[in-house]
Amino acid sequence: MVLTLTTSAQNAVNIASLRKDAAAGNVKAQVALANRLLSGKGVQTNYQEAAEWFAKAANKGNLEAMFNLAFCHEKGYGVPKSMTEAVKWYTKAADKGNLQALNSLGHCYEEGAEDFDRNYAKAAECYRKAADKGYAPAQFNLGSCYYQMKGVDLNYKEAIKWWEKAAAQGNSAALYNLGYCYLRGEGVDKDDTKAFDYFRRLADSGDPRSQFEVGKMYAQGIGVDQDGMKAMSYFIKSAEKGYSPAQLAVGRYYDNGVYVDQDYEEAARWYLKAAQQGNAEAQYNIGNMFFHGMGMAQDYDEAFKWMEKAALQGNASAQTGVGICYYYGYGVKRNKNTGREWINKAAVMGDSYAKDVLKTLK
Repeated sequence: MVLTLTTSAQNAVNIASLRKDAAAGNVKAQVALANRLLSGKGVQTNYQEAAEWFAKAANKGNLEAMFNLAFCHEKGYGVPKSMTEAVKWYTKAADKGNLQALNSLGHCYEEGAEDFDRNYAKAAECYRKAADKGYAPAQFNLGSCYYQMKGVDLNYKEAIKWWEKAAAQGNSAALYNLGYCYLRGEGVDKDDTKAFDYFRRLADSGDPRSQFEVGKMYAQGIGVDQDGMKAMSYFIKSAEKGYSPAQLAVGRYYDNGVYVDQDYEEAARWYLKAAQQGNAEAQYNIGNMFFHGMGMAQDYDEAFKWMEKAALQGNASAQTGVGICYYYGYGVKRNKNTGREWINKAAVMGDSYAKDVLKTLK
């Protein structure tokens, strides 16, 4: 009878073999072991030990180890977080021709840190070097520099040029941005149909942001014939992937009975999902539903909690709601002055209901 090793037992054998070879100075084994320790593949994750093995291999000139050691320093995995150290090792890897390292180096210059000064010009320079050699993420980043005027002059046409190069390689972020540029007419002639095509390509590959955009375009008849049912189907696809603007949209449809039967419970369910992700409008909406007992049991405490979250983000309707809660003591200790202050804030922001409410307060 032949006995086979279990997966866990085989992993243990593999790790033991890697450790032996790594300890003997085998650079490939050092990198392989470090990668396993970093990812937790077949062994318990150990960032500190991973960084130690990466450092050994990097100091012997291994390109992959240089990049991964830089990454560890950038993120603080197993070593003190240090952008300076990250830049040092990304630079070493970039000097040996690693385009991913060159792009990451640009990111370090773009972001900066406590121990490393931000430098947009150097960021754009790094992106350009990698972009000129065809590295799609760097082409996207260089396009973004032109779009946001980071280290280069503002130039939408240059942004479009580099995003098109990245998009031709399947870069989803570039495809998404091109869709927006055609929708707005930035750097290109406004073309709603092309915008729709870019968004739909991404949407049909499962991108939730693009699914939401396609849903909006179907709902409004922009770049495509208006179709409420298709709009709803794309919104639901996006919402199910956790995209909060789509969750809010689906909640609104159920709340108002548009394209679907009115269903307050279903509306509340989607509002709550978006609210839990910090979406201010959804926070107000779920608070309002708790306040009125729509789709759920009436609960003034929950109503106040969610409306306050939205109010603190500047949502005027929520500010009015919070003011009413304070003024009459719904879900919070009654305080007429505080209530009036919140309602006045909303009125100043142009909330017409707040203005009407202020007239009724004594």
